[in-house]
This record gives sequence, C-alpha cells and structure tokens, in this order.
Amino acid sequence: MRFIIGGKTYQIEDLGDLLNEAFLELHAAFFGNDYCSLPEFENSALEFFSQHEADADSHDKYFNNFTIIWQRFLREGRHDEAESIWEMALSPPLKWEHHNQGKYIHKGTPLYFWAMTSILKGDLDKGYTLMHQALKEDIRTSGEQFPKKPGFFFVTLNYLEVRQAFRGFVLMQAEYLSKLIENYCTHHARQLTLEQFQGRFLSNPPNPDTVFLFAYTLARFLQLEKTPQYALLSDFAGQLEMNLLFDVSLVIDSTIKSKNQNRWKFIDHMALLARRGNLDLNKRKLQSINRAFADDFDATLQALLDGTFTFNDGSGLSAIGQDVAITYGLRNHGAHSVSSVSTIWRQFQGIKQGLFNTLFLAAELLY
Repeated sequence: MRFIIGGKTYQIEDLGDLLNEAFLELHAAFFGNDYCSLPEFENSALEFFSQHEADADSHDKYFNNFTIIWQRFLREGRHDEAESIWEMALSPPLKWEHHNQGKYIHKGTPLYFWAMTSILKGDLDKGYTLMHQALKEDIRTSGEQFPKKPGFFFVTLNYLEVRQAFRGFVLMQAEYLSKLIENYCTHHARQLTLEQFQGRFLSNPPNPDTVFLFAYTLARFLQLEKTPQYALLSDFAGQLEMNLLFDVSLVIDSTIKSKNQNRWKFIDHMALLARRGNLDLNKRKLQSINRAFADDFDATLQALLDGTFTFNDGSGLSAIGQDVAITYGLRNHGAHSVSSVSTIWRQFQGIKQGLFNTLFLAAELLY
C-alpha cells in the first residue's frame, strides 16, 4: 500500500482496511505531526491477529510496517526512540498471546530489529538477550533447531549470507575471528580457514546455546578492544578478562563434550583432544598440570606462556600442548575462584589466543 505524507511517498504492506487505516494514522503521527490513538491502534491490531492467528507471514508483514519509522530514528542516531518503536509494535501481540494462552504470534522480526538497535547502542546484554529470544521464535515457528533465518545467521557469524539486516556487525566479528584463526595457523602450522570453521562448527554446533555464547563472548571481546589499554592494567580488568576467558572455556567444554558424551569431566575432554591431535599430553600429565596450578597458579600460567613448564621427568610441552594446558588450568580456576592474577591482565592477548587455539583445534579435529 502506497501513501503520501508531507510530500513524501511511503509504501507498507497491505493488511486490510482496518489495520491499513491504523498504520496510516501512525505514520502520519510520526511524519506529519498528526494524531494517532494508540489504544485504537492496539484494538485494530488485536482484531487482525485474531483473524490471522496461525499465519506467520501476516505477522511478519505487520511488524515490517514499523520499519520505515524505525529506520528514520536509526539513521538519526536516536537509538532510544528506535527501540521504543519495537516495544510499541510488540505490545498488541503480547497482549493477544496473554488472552489466548497456548497460541503464539511469530515475533522473530521485531525482536531481531530491537536486538540490532540495542547492540548498535552498545548494550550487548540487552541486545543478545533479545536476539536469543528472536532465535527461539524462529525455532518454534519453523520447527527446526537451526532455522535459516537472520537470527541464526547472526549467531553463527554467517557473513556470506546477505539476507540479514545486521550483516555489517557479523562481518566485523568475522574479521576479528579471522585474525585469530590466522594466528592459530601461523603459530601451529595448521590449515584451518574461517570458511571451514564457520561451515563445520558455527553452522553445525553441538547445540544453539553453545554457538550463541560464543557469538556473545566474541562481541564482548570486540567491545573490550575499545577500552584504552592503560585502563586494562589492573586486577579488576583481569577479573573482567578472566570472565571472558572462562566463557570461551565453557564453549570448548561443550564443543568436545558432544563428541565425548560418556564423559563429563573437563579433564577427560582435554585428554580426548590430546589423543586426537597426537599431542604430548595425557590424563596423567593433565593431573600433574592441575597440581602445579593449585600450588601456584600465576607461576604455572607464566611458565606455560613462556614455554618453560616441565614435568618431573624433565619433559616439556609442544606449543599447542601449552595452549591446551592453559585452557585446562583457566577452566578449573574460573570455576572455583573470582580472583585474578597479574599474568591475566599483563599477557591477556597471548592467553586469549591460546584458548581460541584450543577451540580451533577441537573444531578441526572433531567436526
């Protein structure tokens, strides 16, 4: 449906006479200084949903009719007002669901756009919470665990898929991840590519929650990059960094556990990875490393980073073995302590790369 307000032509979805008139009034209120009764708009929307209660395409068309207003606020950097558009859009369907228990309106579209707005605003917690809900909506509506929708493209960092409004953010994350993979390949003579990691692991994860946590953690790493370096030289910064590293270790834990389901301890998962990779590590050596971490976490971590760690027999570890050992130590430390050590914030970049190396190795060998 096309209409003119203030000399400009707009086009929205045709949703029938009643709701068409309601959307005309809504756009006139935003673009033409006219009046729109929100209670009347809500009543029109409620009647529309009662007539199209099982029609996800019609639900999408309803939400698409808010995008012109939302995009204007977004272009002008008015993120709070842009968010309020989706809160307004969601009010009628949420009310309809409340009065029709067990029936649902498909809300993936507004939740995706609202999440996008919150992330652009810098509120990652709110944005990723909304995006997770958008993905849940797509899973429920499609009946698929991994629906080929924008929410899934977002959390799997599918930068090749152009059918997503927030592709720019995905491309930024992919570039960051690509550099980590390049470092992994350079330092350990591996041949993993970003395309392989995305196709073999991110698009085929052990479960949706694992890949979602990975995408969220990657976004937090990117956000941390914006912090001045001199502000990161403290124990508190080390605590924040430790939390991020621990989340990466949780992703690694879930990644290997899905291929080692008869075991539940992290040491067993690390031992499996060591066997598959023919590393100079086994469960006995991992237990020895754990004792060293328990005796002096900071010194053991530093020795592994320096490549000077040795076992009682005088043997050491390969470079990739050191990464796996660091991952094992950080996973145990993060699970039982809120304290940080100076090595975390002094050598954060190297430690971060080591954990990602372990994840890349797991994806390469097990997926």
